Amino acid sequence: MLVAINKNSRERVKAIEHKTGHALRSKFSCGDLICPFCDGIVFARDRPGFVLHFVHSHPCTSNIDRHPESPEHEQGKLKIAEFLNQQIKDDPSQCAKVEVEYRLSECGEHGRVADVALVYDNGNLLICECQLSKITSNELEKRTLDYYSIGADVVWFLGKDADTPENRNWLRSMFGSVGRLDFVYTSS
Repeated sequence: MLVAINKNSRERVKAIEHKTGHALRSKFSCGDLICPFCDGIVFARDRPGFVLHFVHSHPCTSNIDRHPESPEHEQGKLKIAEFLNQQIKDDPSQCAKVEVEYRLSECGEHGRVADVALVYDNGNLLICECQLSKITSNELEKRTLDYYSIGADVVWFLGKDADTPENRNWLRSMFGSVGRLDFVYTSS
């Protein structure tokens, strides 16, 4: 989880805005940061190969539809957010902000968490989903329809096991294009 909630102010706390887990632990007292989905206590974790993120002290009790994320998925979300932030910066007429792990309580049966959302001042939403694990085109369609049900537009970025000919064809037929995420591994 890349975003936690400050229990006292209810503001979103983005892990990426801090250099280390130590910096977060120095800024917030134990118990100050909570899960945006279940309100359970979370804490900062930085591990080699992972971006700085938050983890639960106890399992999450939320019934919102979401899945465990790989380090690549977290990196993908950050790259998409970085790209969108650059687009907004380059066009000052854009009245929007980029939110990572954006909770949509009214979306789907139990709510959804958008990987990245471009939230316009007028209430419109552009959802950017990063999908790396295996998924069928039927599942892509269900998630897309969930977002459509709240009036959001959707852009999918596929990589790894999700980047199949069937999924690419479905996305092209639905949207005319599909985004792709590739990862390059190097040794330091």
